Amino acid sequence: MPDLPAPPLPFDVAGSEDFSRTLLEVALTGFILFRPVYDAAGASIIDLAYEYLNPVAQQALQLPQRPVESFLTCFPMAGPAGIFAFYRDAFLSRDTQREAFDVQHNGLAGYLHLVARRQGALLVVSFLDTRDPLPAAQAQALRQSQARETDARHAAERERNLLQALLTQAPVAIGLFQGDDCVVSAANDQLCAMWGHAPAQVLGRPLLEGVPELRSQGFTELMQQVASTRVPFVGTEAPAQLRQPDGQLATHYFNFVYQPLYAPDGTVLGVVDIAVDVTEQVLARQQVQQLNEELELRVTARSAEARAALFEVEQLREQLREQLRLLSQILGQVPAAIATLSGPEHHFSFFNAPYQALAAGRAALGRTVAEVFPEVEEQGFLALLDQVYTTGQPFVGTETAAMLHDPATGRAELRYVDFIYQPLFDGQQRTQGILAFILDVTDRVRTRKQADTLQAAMLAVVQRQAQQRQELFQIFEQTPVAIVLLREPDHRIDYFNSAFEELFPPEEWAGPLQGHSLAEVYPRVKLAGMVELLDKVYATGESQTVLDMPLAKLQPGSPRYLTFAYQAYREQGRIVGVAAFLYDVTDQVLARLLREAYQLRLERLMMQAPAAICVLGGDKLVFELINPGYQQLFPGRALLGRPVLEALPELVGQPVPAMLWGVYETGVTFEGQEIHMQFTNEQTGHIEDRYFNFIYQARYDAAGAIDGLVVFAFEVSEQTRTRQQVQALNEKLAAINEEVRATNEELNNTNSQLTRTNADLDTFVYSASHDLKSPITNIEGLLTALRERLPATVLTDPLVPRLLGMMDGAVARFQQTLDHLTDITRLQEVVLQQPAEAIDLPALVENVRLDILPELTVAGATLTVDLSACPAFQFSPKNLRSIVYNLLSNAVKYRAPDRPPHVALRCVRVGGQVVLTVQDNSLGLSAAQQGELFQMFRRLHSHVPGSGVGLYMVKKMVENAGGTITVQSEPGVGSTFTVTLPRMG
Repeated sequence: MPDLPAPPLPFDVAGSEDFSRTLLEVALTGFILFRPVYDAAGASIIDLAYEYLNPVAQQALQLPQRPVESFLTCFPMAGPAGIFAFYRDAFLSRDTQREAFDVQHNGLAGYLHLVARRQGALLVVSFLDTRDPLPAAQAQALRQSQARETDARHAAERERNLLQALLTQAPVAIGLFQGDDCVVSAANDQLCAMWGHAPAQVLGRPLLEGVPELRSQGFTELMQQVASTRVPFVGTEAPAQLRQPDGQLATHYFNFVYQPLYAPDGTVLGVVDIAVDVTEQVLARQQVQQLNEELELRVTARSAEARAALFEVEQLREQLREQLRLLSQILGQVPAAIATLSGPEHHFSFFNAPYQALAAGRAALGRTVAEVFPEVEEQGFLALLDQVYTTGQPFVGTETAAMLHDPATGRAELRYVDFIYQPLFDGQQRTQGILAFILDVTDRVRTRKQADTLQAAMLAVVQRQAQQRQELFQIFEQTPVAIVLLREPDHRIDYFNSAFEELFPPEEWAGPLQGHSLAEVYPRVKLAGMVELLDKVYATGESQTVLDMPLAKLQPGSPRYLTFAYQAYREQGRIVGVAAFLYDVTDQVLARLLREAYQLRLERLMMQAPAAICVLGGDKLVFELINPGYQQLFPGRALLGRPVLEALPELVGQPVPAMLWGVYETGVTFEGQEIHMQFTNEQTGHIEDRYFNFIYQARYDAAGAIDGLVVFAFEVSEQTRTRQQVQALNEKLAAINEEVRATNEELNNTNSQLTRTNADLDTFVYSASHDLKSPITNIEGLLTALRERLPATVLTDPLVPRLLGMMDGAVARFQQTLDHLTDITRLQEVVLQQPAEAIDLPALVENVRLDILPELTVAGATLTVDLSACPAFQFSPKNLRSIVYNLLSNAVKYRAPDRPPHVALRCVRVGGQVVLTVQDNSLGLSAAQQGELFQMFRRLHSHVPGSGVGLYMVKKMVENAGGTITVQSEPGVGSTFTVTLPRMG
């Protein structure tokens, strides 16, 4: 087969692609990279496409590096043998799967040991082809096991098909999401239609790649939370922005459940989503809510109008009382001249004959007082009129001298008058004019004539009073409020408007209502307790109000609600009756009851929600409502009814109060992810670091003003700590990868002697691995078969399990020996001397310090570096970095548990050499341990992980460069490593 150019690897492997390809090319086992092939619907895996075969796989399977044919085309027997099902299940489970198969096909005869695991969108397969047949008993057992497994896989396939049919035909949207990226492993047509994407666009891809419009909407975070906590999540009317057929985004609402899916061993395979689109119901409910709010506003407006009408009626009553009082005063001072003046310029709108006589016939409607009486301006009467109009306070003058024009003589004549200037008010209590009563006491004859005129004026006033009463009743007739006037102690009906008659038709009364007591016409008022209230108002004059009383108390079966207002009314200062005002408040009461029912339902949902929810009310942010999930965050604490900073005093000085007040002042919702907080553990009394995801939302009152906050909280302390640990491990892994990269670069410049040594050692390792791995694998399989074949009675012997365990341990140690042989080969390559370069030692040490910074931080170690006396020199940068890294890392790793680590790195020049020293206060070494320190695979402390080759490698690199390394150590005190290097350059 001709050598073809190697195609680029279609997968993402840690490290560089060249390094990954090198590992695959030199591997002694076969490696295959498969890509799943889905059916037309994109829901089921029906075949596997080859992406890459390493040389061992090509030789074993007699295939090129990237075959064109699919897996089942090349090996149709893989379906009945169960190999295809093994590959498919390994891809779907995302876990490492291991299995052995007896293969007899196309000249291939042997036992395949398969290991498979999903990597991104590909399946990685490693196999070992053992051509030596197994013993007949073991082979027969393996074939029987494979037959049982094939039957089980067929049954599982039938169940899978049944599940697939259930998914595709289910009336609700169903999907399965796996991994941290929430890869869509399954989705029925309803779910894909809900997203607006075809199945081929989303299946096998992370959710946010297949449906990118769902980013920042929180659904993947909820799935990750369900997978990590194993607690299902129920979403009710959750909004989601989804793309429509026209390409625009629109808000949809869903009820959904995120449920963890478990494997038989209890591990979480993924998260199942069952969703129902409730957009139409939510929009309809919102529309009904909007209509209810509009109706409530209209009712409020009608109530305000009714109150305004009642206020105007009261003002009219007050004016009537004042007019009656003035009339009484006038009656005591007849005869009198009467006139009404309107506006601030005092235009005549009415005057009687005595007044015209007093004016000598000069008065005229529409003219001003200044025009009719020019002679009184200098006498101060106009100023008095201005004062009364401005202040609204009446003015009374008695026997006031006035020079008035006498038309008979044509001269001004001195007269004496008693007069009253009384302000007239409109419905808003604003002065609109002045009523003038003037009595001329100069001439008794004129007084008698004026008395006759006054009697006529009195009759006009009485008539006007009756007219005003009728006008008041007309106003009562036009108001939507039911009004009834009751007189005397037995509350006889004096007047009622049509609204009252319509609201309270007599039950069994046939005659007129006026003149009869309320209890006679409406007997049920006694049962409702209303007569007692009327008696109290009549006796004391105190107004009484009955709010939102069901009308059913007076009219059985009526669904309406009324508000009653009782007010005493007086004549000549005496209570003569009670005015009752009745408001129909049915719409307001029903709306309030509906709102209270909604609020009760919302509170029940909050109390049953799996999330932690609380409501903070007022500018003090007092806990008004706490559901069980929120109380569980702070067990044993009294929260309800207390301000948040009083109930949780640890928040003082932390950023959370500022976040809360920011939302309260601006109304802008705040979402926090992994916010760090410190709280006191009520059981231990210690301060603990905790992390939360939360949402702060403003709560608004009926006027639209912010009156509190709603808090949704999720504690993610465990997830955050796990992520931080993973991040620290990733940083350590990055440092290790950097060392590996440096080691790979140094391998390119090895000298010929080490090349020959490496070649010999590689040959040895290759031969040893090839010759030893197969037998040891066979031994391991024989032990497995032996354990399965041993009778139960034999296994009850205590010695048998012990011997089997010892044999398993021997196999494991033998496999570890093979791994150490590989480590030796790598070690020989690492220590080869790299080309020397000019060294920037401060920069090199700083890079090493950054690499081990997580270890320094965790250990609380202090690192002191003094390079001021270090001369310029040349050395292999990679080797020198490895030397410094190993010495500093070991100083922290083997620290004493009873004191903080202190590490000092110094560099000086001694003669023609460069001397590096690393001094620490670690555990220290005895003299015997110092003698074994630099030996290969020699580890002196077992409580710290390691392979025992680090210091051996350092010693080789130093000695290959012509230098030396020594150690001085004392147990319990510490160690000092001294590296002496020749100064080159």
